[in-house]
Amino acid sequence: MSTATTPLARPQTSRFTAKHIFWIAMGLAGLSVLWSSEWPIITHPSDPYTRKIILDRFLLIPHALAGIAATFLGPFQFSARFRQRHLALHRMMGKVYVISILVAAPSALILGQRGFSFPMKFMGALQPVLWLACTVLAFITARNRQITVHRQWMIRSYAFTLNFIFARVLNFIPAYFAISEVGLAMTLSLLTASYFFVPDVVFNWRELTHRRA
Repeated sequence: MSTATTPLARPQTSRFTAKHIFWIAMGLAGLSVLWSSEWPIITHPSDPYTRKIILDRFLLIPHALAGIAATFLGPFQFSARFRQRHLALHRMMGKVYVISILVAAPSALILGQRGFSFPMKFMGALQPVLWLACTVLAFITARNRQITVHRQWMIRSYAFTLNFIFARVLNFIPAYFAISEVGLAMTLSLLTASYFFVPDVVFNWRELTHRRA
């Protein structure tokens, strides 16, 4: 009598990777920014910054909603497993991401010119332009099926999307929260450079750490 053997099912193991750590860290940093930077807007309505927010609300609200949408879509767009299982949804969400940046970046450009000195106005123009440029290049390379290059530009674009968190994550430190506009402009310039430099190091990590045979 012949007997059929069935392979033993592999135990399900939790794959807790560096990506999970990164997204958890970004989530906690985002909550920290909301607590230290956005909550005071509600609790201190007479503050000059709060009054400026109220005056800019017609630009700020669509900017914020579009930025939140783009930020939320990021983890799904960078998930290889999600992309493989839901390719059509991945592409649709990518289009929503691009539309969100088309709203968020121009509104950020306008908001960055209101009530600031020249260094901040310059960075308030440079960052949205680069943000939009990286997103458009990511879209074009995706349309051209240049997937490797598309991922590189998408990472740069999403780095600018997370600039809201990166630029404010230290706001709980009084000295940083009270930094001058020149100091803030320098901080933004360093962040902008890192959005190009750090991804390039990641992309070329194998070449940097392995000797050619």
